[in-house]
Amino acid sequence: MKVLFISIAWPVPNERNLYSDLMDEFVANGHKVYVIAASDMNIQGNHMPAVENGITVLRINSGKIRKTSNIRKSISLLTLGYKISLVINKQFSEIKFDLLISHTPPITLSSLFRKLKRKNNAPFYLLLKDIWPQGSVDHKIFRKYSLPWFYLRNHEIRIYKIADYIGCMSPMGVKYLISKNKFLKPEKVEVCPNSIRPTGELTTVGHAAIRGKYGIPSGACVFIFSGNLSKGHGLGFLVEAVKKLADYPKAFFLIGGSGTHFHFLENIFRSFKGGNVLLYSRLPTEDFRLIMQTSDVGLILLDKCYSVPQFPSRLLTYLDYSKPVLCAINRSTDIGAMLEENRCGITLIHGDMVSFIEAIKFFSENQEERLLMGLNARKLLEKEYTTSRGYEIIMNHLRTVVYE
Repeated sequence: MKVLFISIAWPVPNERNLYSDLMDEFVANGHKVYVIAASDMNIQGNHMPAVENGITVLRINSGKIRKTSNIRKSISLLTLGYKISLVINKQFSEIKFDLLISHTPPITLSSLFRKLKRKNNAPFYLLLKDIWPQGSVDHKIFRKYSLPWFYLRNHEIRIYKIADYIGCMSPMGVKYLISKNKFLKPEKVEVCPNSIRPTGELTTVGHAAIRGKYGIPSGACVFIFSGNLSKGHGLGFLVEAVKKLADYPKAFFLIGGSGTHFHFLENIFRSFKGGNVLLYSRLPTEDFRLIMQTSDVGLILLDKCYSVPQFPSRLLTYLDYSKPVLCAINRSTDIGAMLEENRCGITLIHGDMVSFIEAIKFFSENQEERLLMGLNARKLLEKEYTTSRGYEIIMNHLRTVVYE
């Protein structure tokens, strides 16, 4: 079977994420995978496909989409469908695809997928990772019933109708989507969660060295928040907690990644003398692996402004590295309940500083319970969030397709 996957978040060569892991699973099961990857890097010359880890990847210049201004992002997204259509007609015109897969964001590719479905007579599976335009309304980027809202809502409705199946990240996501879109048939909406390929066995080798290299206290419980640093996480709440715990030596905070709020954090911590936090932008791959291993608790933050269910991909990294998870989230998200049901984390409402500090101290002072939760975290990943499970959920709809 030939699979076409279109993504604005495909990793750079020699790196991986949940999308490349899922496509690797298709390759491992004997399918031919083709990827159109939007890239804001300056790709020189003609767009030519390259084989990466058994996958044919065609990268195109999309313009800035991620970690940029809303105006620049909008311009890039408005032209993206046209650019993708051009390169498909040029490079993949002779290929008939058996399955189309993409994810949100964006939703502005609805016209592209309508054309691809008609041309290939192939089913389209939509992985719903963000819900637009409501997410932008939650962040007050524009108002509901404004012109941008009507434009994006039209695309949203159209792409839901075009999709043969829609995979949501959690049960609450399914419930939300159906309740807000009465035209959807419930049987086409299901849970298809974020998924990754679990890493191999972890060791403690190098922990002391990596802590020494980055000035992390050897006896402290390390809380890590790593990944996209954006407005939606309500990072001011974490900053306040770090400051309040400046005189508590048992807890240390690692905050790393990139995004619109990195410089916000950098400006705050530049003059902070507490000594209980390390902010980093990008680490060498091996250092990041060791930093994750030496950390003790993963942090998930979701601002109260969100009204749509969320499932941050960083959660799977924490589970993969057998880390218990402390969630400060909103009431629209069910990941906290899932973690507590499986005894691998603690959840509270974002903004509840008293409960957050109590949880920090609980993890810092109860190593045995912390380790037990970490073991449960890895078990949960292997049970629910592996690419083999994601692959099976998608392929259950396609067992009648004749594979080539």
